[in-house]
Amino acid sequence: MDKIVEITDLSKAYVQGHEQVQVLEGINFFARKGEFIVLLGPSGSGKSTFLNLIGLLDDSYSGEIRLYGRKLELLSESEKAALRLKNIGFVFQFDSLLPEFTVLENIDMPLRIAGRGDIPRALGLLRRFGLEALAHKFPMEISGGEKQRAAILRALANNPGLLIADEPTGNLDKHNAKIVLDDLKKANSLGASVLMVTHNEEAASCADRVLHLSGGRLEAVK
Repeated sequence: MDKIVEITDLSKAYVQGHEQVQVLEGINFFARKGEFIVLLGPSGSGKSTFLNLIGLLDDSYSGEIRLYGRKLELLSESEKAALRLKNIGFVFQFDSLLPEFTVLENIDMPLRIAGRGDIPRALGLLRRFGLEALAHKFPMEISGGEKQRAAILRALANNPGLLIADEPTGNLDKHNAKIVLDDLKKANSLGASVLMVTHNEEAASCADRVLHLSGGRLEAVK
């Protein structure tokens, strides 16, 4: 299947007090298998909301969302959970590594949750990205940049077709931000489609397509 995400006339609104605030309005979007897409936009423009809808973390909207050809509105909660676990990897601004587990165990965690823990696969990911020296360290023993790199490998543990990254370089200095972007490009080269939200316009150089979200509307930049 060429298009792994297809969105038609997507709108999303919140109620604040007695007012309805329109966050997304009439959005049409698609992501092809193997693409690297960057979404730019100011704070409060709805970028994270957009990712949450695609990532099955929010199900309140109008319009249509299809993932891997499946219409989300027709799926049960258990079907959504299975689709999310098997096919989508998440990288957030904060690494959210579990402090009581080693880096290796953190990377293996999605596989454990799926009932098929695979330490050799987790170790293989560390080696492929040149991070095997971190395997038996705990999150408190490594740098912020290393934590975020480990979070990317955790997102790749289930070999997802889609990697969603929400401001993955937001807490990093320029040097570490570049390393994380390089890791995301490598993940893309290994077969994962990447959809990344960022304020960092330099990240646009990584992308096959760059989109801009503002005023609830999505426009192509590149």
